[in-house]
Amino acid sequence: MEKNHELYYDEIDSLRKFRAKIETHAIYKEDLDSFSDEYEELVAQAKVITRVSDRLQKKLDNANLQIREQNEEIKDKNVELGKTIDQLAVAKVGRKASTIMLTVALVLFMLEQIFIEPIIEQNIDIPYVGLGILAILFFIIKFFEGGLEKYFLNQEKKKILEKEEKK
Repeated sequence: MEKNHELYYDEIDSLRKFRAKIETHAIYKEDLDSFSDEYEELVAQAKVITRVSDRLQKKLDNANLQIREQNEEIKDKNVELGKTIDQLAVAKVGRKASTIMLTVALVLFMLEQIFIEPIIEQNIDIPYVGLGILAILFFIIKFFEGGLEKYFLNQEKKKILEKEEKK
């Protein structure tokens, strides 16, 4: 006869047989000893299973705690990475704007020296007017450089958002 593979099949079968003997009043001392031994063995097995289960649960709890800590660390790293990417984008945009504005400044300086400076020297007797005009050009260029940086930064943000939407 094929043995049933139900969990605790032998113990349940033994309990069923013992109860049948109780109902028929056919209990002998050997039956009580046998049932007592089986019960004691079952309790010992339950203790072992409980200890193993407790150890496994502690390992699982520790693993879950580690995972939570690592997830928090990953979140912190992602925030830090996002800030670094933003700083790099700002630096890249700033460098691009500075390069453009430096070129514009150089062209304006040359134009001022070639065309405006001779006119000032011939018609105006106030010293340092040419330097004043150069200072004004400097501040105008600096103002436009900030605007250009903002424009390029907005363009970078749009590119990032478009990439995110495509994902």
